[in-house]
This record gives sequence, C-alpha cells and structure tokens, in this order.
Amino acid sequence: MAEKRALALAIVLLIVGLVIGIAIGYYAIPRPAPPAPPTPPPPTGIPPEEYEKLKKEYEKLKSELEELKKGVTIELRVWGAGDPASVTRVNNPEAAAKLLTELLKTLGITAEVKVVEKYYHRGPWAEYEKKIYLAYEAGKLPDIIAVGHEWIPMLAEKGIIIPLDEYVEKYWDLAFYDIPKPLWEAVTYKGHIWAIPQDTEARPVYVWKPALKALGWTDEEIAALPEKVKSGEFTLDDMLELAKKAVEKGLVKYGILHRPTPGGELWQIYLAYGGKLWDPATGKMVLKKGAMLKALEWFYKGAQVYKVIPSDMTTWSWRSIHTAVVSGQTLFWFGGTWHWAEWQKVPYHPKLGKVPESYLWENFIFMLVPSGYKGGKPVTLSHPFVYVITSQSKHPEVAALILALVTQPEFDVKHAVGSAHIPVRKASLEHPEMKKAKFLSDVAYMLDYTTFEPMHPLWSKYKKIIFDAIAAVEMGKMKPDEALKFMIDSIKADPELAKEVVITE
Repeated sequence: MAEKRALALAIVLLIVGLVIGIAIGYYAIPRPAPPAPPTPPPPTGIPPEEYEKLKKEYEKLKSELEELKKGVTIELRVWGAGDPASVTRVNNPEAAAKLLTELLKTLGITAEVKVVEKYYHRGPWAEYEKKIYLAYEAGKLPDIIAVGHEWIPMLAEKGIIIPLDEYVEKYWDLAFYDIPKPLWEAVTYKGHIWAIPQDTEARPVYVWKPALKALGWTDEEIAALPEKVKSGEFTLDDMLELAKKAVEKGLVKYGILHRPTPGGELWQIYLAYGGKLWDPATGKMVLKKGAMLKALEWFYKGAQVYKVIPSDMTTWSWRSIHTAVVSGQTLFWFGGTWHWAEWQKVPYHPKLGKVPESYLWENFIFMLVPSGYKGGKPVTLSHPFVYVITSQSKHPEVAALILALVTQPEFDVKHAVGSAHIPVRKASLEHPEMKKAKFLSDVAYMLDYTTFEPMHPLWSKYKKIIFDAIAAVEMGKMKPDEALKFMIDSIKADPELAKEVVITE
C-alpha cells in the first residue's frame, strides 16, 4: 500500500511541478509553492488538511494509476471540428498524451498513453453532428470530442457525454482555477459541468481601409472608427449609408457581406437592436418581436433597398466570400477573430494566395458590431469551443487528465495564437507568445461586450427559423413584418418550441 501511495503521490506532484515549471517567467497569477511530499504519518511541518487533500487525490486517481502501472497502452480517440487554422483542437490532445507518457517514464512506468485516431471535420456542422450521433448508435464514439458549447444540452440529453464535475474539482488547482466564470457558465447545464472550455472568440466587423481612404477619410478618422462604435456614435444605419456610398462610387463591389449559414454573426444584428436570445435564469429561449422586426428591416434594407448586401448572400460558398473579403471587394465583413489566422493559412486571395499578416494590418481595421441606436451599446457574440468526454470512453479518468494537461498555457497559447482565438486561461495572457500577438491583444476588449448563444437542446431548431427569415427578406421573398409573422407562426406550430420560446414585445 505504501508503494502504491508513493507512486500516486509522485505522479500528482510531478504534474503540479510541471505546471509550475511551465509557468515560471510568465504566470500573472501567483501560486503557492507545492507542499512537501507527505508520507504516513504526516511529517513535521505538513498541515493535516494538506495531507488529507493529497490522500484524497490518491484515492481518486488510484484506479487509473493501477491500470497504468501494469505497463499497458491506453489508446484514446479525439474528434474536433472548425476552421482550417484550428486543427490544434485535435493536435494538442495528441501532444498532451505524449507528454503524459514522458512523465510516466520518469517514474519508471512503461505505460503509454497515445491518441490513435485524430479526426478533424471541415464542412457543414450538420454533417459533424450526424457523424457523432451515428458513432453513438454504433457504440463507436471517440473518448474526447471538441464541439461548440451550445451542443452540450443535446449531447447531454441523449446520453452521449458525461458530467465532469468530479474531474474539474480534482484538477482545479492543476489547470482550471483561473478560467473565467462566464466560460464555466457556458459549459454548465442543469447544475452540472459537462465540458472543459477550449477557446473563445469575438465576432468583429472587418473594414476595408483603402475604400475609406478613397472616400476621403484620413488615417486618424479611420483609426477613430472603432471608438465611435464603442460610444454609439456610429450605428448599423450608418454602416448601410457608408456602404452605399462606397458601392455607388465603385470603390467596392459589395457593401456588406456576412456568413451564408446559421451563426452568431447574424444574431448580432438582433442583439444590437436590444434583442435577447435566451434567459439563463429560466432556461427558456426568447423572441423579442420589436428587436427582431428591426433586425429584419435592416437586412431587408441592406439587400433590397440599398442593395449593398447581395440578395443571394445565404447561398454563397465560404471560399467565394473569403476571396471577396481578402481581395477588397467589400467594405464591411461580419466575421470572426479566427478569420485573421485563416486568411494567413488558406490561399483565398486570387493573386497572393495566402496573405501575410502585414497585408491584413495594412488593409483592415476591425470593430464591434454597432448598436442599432445612437448612443447604444455595441455587441459581439462568443461561441466557446469545448472538450467533452463521451459516455463510451473506456478511460474517462485518463481522458480527463489529458484535458487538464491540454489546458496548460503552452497548449492554450499555441492554439490561440495559431488560430486567432482567445485563450481560456488568465495565466495564458502573460505568456510571451501571447504578448507578441498584437491582433489578439487588440480584440481582447471585445469580450466586455459579448454574450453567448443559448444553452438549450432546441436552439438548433430556433436558429434555423431565424436564419430562414433573414434569407427570405434578403431575397425579397418576404417583407420584414411577413418574416416576423413566419417566425412566430413557425414557433407556435412546433409543440416543443412553443413551450421553450418566450415571445415578448
């Protein structure tokens, strides 16, 4: 028993020591020195509560440590999805598994932990969702999956994932203590934590600077635009007016482009007019008719009156959109922080292919989504990606330990800098590579204006109705009031949605 206890304590203390070693030189948050390794009876100077805490850690880890001590190979499978620059969502867990194996070797343990399958999905989210469901039905789910946080209710209700409260508590001091509270709220459903935050982001509006200069704007005026948005001086209507001028003068082909699929960049217009997607207190989703009508009028005006938004915008391919944006064919682009990295890694530009970051700084500024009202507060929307552990994992304890390791600043920052996402650890902000990442530093303030998509199992249904209404008004198939009626009728006609969407004025 003493040998088992010593082995377990050695692993726990080695991992804690690793974290402290990684943090030396750039951790912003001071951490206490690790306690001296206790051995029964507690040595002089070790507080009894610390000794009991370490014993508790041993008891929690014992089953997996015993398995690892046998010298077996623990094979894990990891799935992820997202933009081309975010493949670290599956690469980092693989690297963390290798790190854990090396740690075990230093203790004379020949067990190996390795990721034997990495799958990274690039394509429609519906295909990724279907792949997960089919794997569940076939009993072939991977151990770890990276998903958008709003998927948690669906996956939890279907029994696809397990709650992680126990592991979060166990590894709190090791890896999770400085993840901001809003991110924990984004992974909490029905009183349980179901995921580990993996990244977050903001959705800025990118502005093509050459067009503003051609309109007579000075460098100082261009630089001041994001502040005018923050103060509410520059609104969504001002965007339409400015886009109209740029198109009429032939400075750009399009005034405003947005995503062609359901997503947060579209819901931001509704939020900018005072809309609300859900009420965390009740768990119900919300439709504010006045705000939604204003949003639909804005999309209709942009596409059918000012003609600065292509009327078929919701049918475009992502490649055609990115090509238009990076080559200066549009004045405004409702994008995401991750696009900054994507444009540098994917050859979208018709002549330059992949564009260097210097090109982006030369040609773009970025700002929050303006308010719909003068003096109003601008908005953005964040969509945290998270790691979940599946109910079919044979090694949930090892998977949880991998997620504790993969949340260390070295991995957190590698993903953030490489994909232009915002890291989840406060300690990561003090990492030297983060301090060199000017773009991420410049957009970090946007999180003060953010909110999250609903944590509701029926959100996918509700957001499709919103998207269909937006597409209809842009194409001219419906007027804004007709589209709002379509939304309300669609919600009331669905027995599930009728109970879960609160419709207010």
